[in-house]
Amino acid sequence: MQHDASVIGAVAKYFFFISLDAHTTFSSSAKVIAQLDSHNWMGVGHRVEWVRALHRAKSRMRNSAAPAWTGGALPQSVTIPSELDLSAWATFLNSAHAEEAEAVLLSQILGFSEAEIAQGLDVSEGTVRYRVGRGLRHLGGCLES
Repeated sequence: MQHDASVIGAVAKYFFFISLDAHTTFSSSAKVIAQLDSHNWMGVGHRVEWVRALHRAKSRMRNSAAPAWTGGALPQSVTIPSELDLSAWATFLNSAHAEEAEAVLLSQILGFSEAEIAQGLDVSEGTVRYRVGRGLRHLGGCLES
């Protein structure tokens, strides 16, 4: 089956930015892609299901999460632009509430709508706006320091 590149990119970016670990990104992405594919949810019409699957996989990851990234070299298999500094993002991940970090990632980096996030996380759109707002303020503080 031909896969929609947008779901594969969204899943890989989600796990990279939530873990900052290449191994976790690859293994978690493969599991979620297989799950979405088995339910025929690979198309853009199923973005709410993408959010649900990502959130469930993140919840299962907590017990086996990689150590926090400290700004050292990434594995050779991970290529990021040399001008991209992830230290503020790493600080944000390590200090923000998990729900707020996830809301910022889903909204601001992956471009999911408030409605998609709310349905996927089973919360109100107001809760999504609150989490994104608090998360952005916290991330702003990380960028200033």
